[in-house]
Amino acid sequence: MTAYGRTKAAGERLALAAGAVVLRPRAVYGHGDPHLLPRLRRVVRGGQALLPGPDVPLSLTAVENLADACLAATGWPSAAYNIADAEPYQRDRVVEAVCGVRVRHLPIPVATAAATMATALARVTRRPPVLTRYAVEQLTSAVILDIGRARAQGWAPRRTLADFLSEVH
Repeated sequence: MTAYGRTKAAGERLALAAGAVVLRPRAVYGHGDPHLLPRLRRVVRGGQALLPGPDVPLSLTAVENLADACLAATGWPSAAYNIADAEPYQRDRVVEAVCGVRVRHLPIPVATAAATMATALARVTRRPPVLTRYAVEQLTSAVILDIGRARAQGWAPRRTLADFLSEVH
């Protein structure tokens, strides 16, 4: 859907044509995470998180699960393998657990309009937009990875978000 996604897909095609093993993690989190968890924490205002609704299921990947897959994949046949935690999570529960706040929903068309205005404002101020249409799409699209191909190679995710949260709280 985006230039970023198209370049990743093109790179993956080249890697597979060369006989590589491709790992596809989704939303990696863990200690030292500079992206996913900080982004989630930025949606908190006044003790609540306002997210485009409704709630959706999504796959996340503990960095330890990804590291285990990287080590295991050295013996796997060339193919693309999805890597994620064993079970998908509900987006709202993740935000509530990570941020310690209640989630409230904003209608998707309202969030999309706000993202369009934020992007236009960012062009004028030359600062990053506080919300983008891409972010709205990512927050409202159910993305659940099938990790069956990696499991068939003997890999199994051992960590969960609950494990991580028990260590940081």
